[in-house]
Amino acid sequence: MRLTLARMKAQRLEPAVRELQANGVTSLVGLAEGLSEHGVPCVKGNGAWTVVEVARLLARLIPLKEAA
Repeated sequence: MRLTLARMKAQRLEPAVRELQANGVTSLVGLAEGLSEHGVPCVKGNGAWTVVEVARLLARLIPLKEAA
């Protein structure tokens, strides 16, 4: 399977997302805040994750799980 750059980035960020989810953070707002607070660089590089970026990240993680 050919991974796009966006999917490769999503794969790299998956552990941080899964850790937040394991700690009960499941909303897009909560995940965005958690990623920002933990200093995880966002797509734009400005440090503040948005709900839209988190939604796109999660959408990219789903095909990775199905392909595994």
